[in-house]
Amino acid sequence: MENASRRMFLKSGAICGLGSWLAGRPAGVLSVAGEGTPAAQNQAAPLIHVTDLFHPHGDPDDHFDLACVYALALRRRFDLRGIVIDYPPSFRAGDPAVVAVTQMNHISGLAVPVAIGTSRTLASRTDTLPDAPHRDTAAVRFIIEQLRLSDAPIALTCVGSAADIVVAALREPALFRDKCSGVYLNSGSAHDNPTNPAQLEFNVRLDPAAYAAMFDLPCPLYWFPCWNETEVRQSGASGSFYWLPHREALAGISDSAANFFAYMFSKSTEPKWLRAMSSPPPAELWEYILAGKRGMWSTGSLLAAAGLAVTRDGDIVPTGEADDAAVFRLIPVEATCADDGRTTWRERPAEPVMAPGGSRTTAPRWMFSVTDVPRYPEAMTRAVNTLFKTFE
Repeated sequence: MENASRRMFLKSGAICGLGSWLAGRPAGVLSVAGEGTPAAQNQAAPLIHVTDLFHPHGDPDDHFDLACVYALALRRRFDLRGIVIDYPPSFRAGDPAVVAVTQMNHISGLAVPVAIGTSRTLASRTDTLPDAPHRDTAAVRFIIEQLRLSDAPIALTCVGSAADIVVAALREPALFRDKCSGVYLNSGSAHDNPTNPAQLEFNVRLDPAAYAAMFDLPCPLYWFPCWNETEVRQSGASGSFYWLPHREALAGISDSAANFFAYMFSKSTEPKWLRAMSSPPPAELWEYILAGKRGMWSTGSLLAAAGLAVTRDGDIVPTGEADDAAVFRLIPVEATCADDGRTTWRERPAEPVMAPGGSRTTAPRWMFSVTDVPRYPEAMTRAVNTLFKTFE
């Protein structure tokens, strides 16, 4: 089964809707990319991954996401152009986990650069941080530079703060319109919590203006609400959350990959963080890790950005080959967000609204949707395990 899944996984896929956006044609749900896009040419899709990755960790899901991104890069689904790590909020114990990125670079043989995000929160959804010191806009400038230098459009996955992407887009809207294939946003909730309707999702609370401005982007936006209902920790039809049991997700992985997770989970202060990757983790520690489970939010966005889908049986396949077997899909929506981070959305026809001259009036908006809620967690767990077995 694993070999068969891997063969399907390595077939040509597509970035959802990207080809249609670039060519000016209507996009269907999870449509195949058009000619000229990296996915259509069986090339790795350029990607920048934006994450709130810290050591000691705030939430281990970010290390799981990072490993998935690198696995997809090793499988030539991503051309990984960089990692942007958030500047840590004051309540976090850890600083940006540049060691985790370097460990993944060592395991994978890649040499992916890192930029640290801004320490500022946005004063409004149009704040370009004009008075921020040079060192505080390094990630903004990194994103802009990568877009300028790239021959192919770049996708951005956002599993942390939206501020650096938003400021970059506000400073260079034409560049984002022409060179950003899409932003994959993991934040917010599809529906309010019925018992606490005033509650906002965590990332939204940290910077409501930056989150709201994501819905103003001049490029395609793929929205993956963290919650079906805010802070209700169970899978639902319109939320990306699922429980990931460690024993199943980490089964059969290499010693190097196991040590990556062991270093993180133990909150290690071992200065030999590279040489710590060379032998199996201590048995007692590893068993403790395997006994746990992890809340996960972003797996679907990473696979979708790579032009991939997950079947109800947990196989990873190109989006165009998933058909009705996919456990999740993207649906076209009309979505707006108020300044306070309150999102309003409704499903729309696949055909975009067109101006009289035939051009789009707005960049397309897509939203995550689970097609089989009961089978979604197990299918995603199997997919994650397939990715983690990439590492030698």
